Amino acid sequence: MDALPIPENREKELPRWIQFAMGLALGLFTLLCAFASMTLLFVPSKQSPILGVAIGSVLLLGCLWVLEKCFRLVTGRKNRGGLMAPNTLRAVALLFLILPVAGLFTGSYQAMGAVAVFQAIIYFTVFLGLRALARKRELVPPQMNQRSSNCR
Repeated sequence: MDALPIPENREKELPRWIQFAMGLALGLFTLLCAFASMTLLFVPSKQSPILGVAIGSVLLLGCLWVLEKCFRLVTGRKNRGGLMAPNTLRAVALLFLILPVAGLFTGSYQAMGAVAVFQAIIYFTVFLGLRALARKRELVPPQMNQRSSNCR
């Protein structure tokens, strides 16, 4: 009995020239941010040197992660799960959920008013969108995410 063909459900990709340009622009900006993060490591704060080094280390690790993604955009290397794997998407989504919660403790809602509420709604929407994308990528079998090399 013949197996039923699996319908392909591929995500639309941006043109290669846009991927290259965005990888280059984001990479240059990330290098600037990495340089700023390194200043926290080499010139620690006088009031709290340990906190400055800890925050600088976390920011530098984040910059290195973004630089790796930029390198993949510039070189065009593909990954089975897209630019970010489902677990990575969930981690980034959690960060977008933490932002509005942190706004409660920092007093940004009182200081900014309606703008802060609008930002919180956007952050929550991004959180839901990233979670949905992670769920979608997890359900798609690996062979459907890769381009077939034997297509004629």
